[in-house]
Amino acid sequence: DGGSDDVINPPVQTVDPPSVATLNSPENNKVCEEGTSVSETQSSVNFQWTAGSNTDSYDLIITNLNSNQIINQTNISETNKAVTLKKGTPYSWKVTSKRNGTTETSNSSIWKFYLSGDGISNYPPYPSTLIYPTSGFSFPSDTTEVNLQWEGSHPENSSLTYDLYIDTSDGLQDPVSSNQNLNTTSKTVQVNSGNSYYWRVKATDSNNNSSYSIIHSFRIN
Repeated sequence: DGGSDDVINPPVQTVDPPSVATLNSPENNKVCEEGTSVSETQSSVNFQWTAGSNTDSYDLIITNLNSNQIINQTNISETNKAVTLKKGTPYSWKVTSKRNGTTETSNSSIWKFYLSGDGISNYPPYPSTLIYPTSGFSFPSDTTEVNLQWEGSHPENSSLTYDLYIDTSDGLQDPVSSNQNLNTTSKTVQVNSGNSYYWRVKATDSNNNSSYSIIHSFRIN
C-alpha cells in the first residue's frame, strides 16, 4: 500500500538569523554638519539606523578613510550610538546585526561621509577605493598587462580626475604623464614577470582639492 514505518523526527529548533539594518544618518556621500563639537579637533556624531528583524544587538564599525584605522563599537542594544571622531575627516561606516543563539550575522551597506571641520568650505574627494587587483595578489609569470580598477566619490558630487601612481619600489614615485588626469576609474598597465608593483590613486576635484588612496601591491611571478 506504499505505507512506510519511518519514524518522523521532530524538527530541530533553529534560530532565524538577524536581518540587515538600514542606515539612516549620517547621510551617505554627504558632509556631516550635525556633529556636536567637543573640542577644536573633534565632534561627537550620532549614528542612527533602523532595526532589522530578529536582532538582539549591533556592532557599529567606523573606518577613518585617511588612516584606514577602524573604530569598533560592539554589542549596542539601541539603534543609535554617539561616537567622537576627528573633524574634517572622511569616514565610512556599517552596522552588523547580531542575534543571541546564532553565530550568523548580517551586514548593512557601507556609507561614507565627511565630518565637517571649522573653516572648510570645499571638501576634498573621498580617498579612492582600490578594487582590482586585491592587495597582495599574485599573477602568473606570463602576465604582460593588468587592468587596475578603483572607485572614487566626492561628498559634494564634484567631478573627479585621477592620477595613477604605480612603480616597483613604494607607490610614491611621480606618475608618468599618460597616467595623469585620467577621467576613468580603470587603467591597463604593462607589467613584467619577477616584479612586485605598488600602486595608489590620487583623486582631484574641480576645486583642485585632492586625496590619496592607500597603497596596494601585487606581484607577477
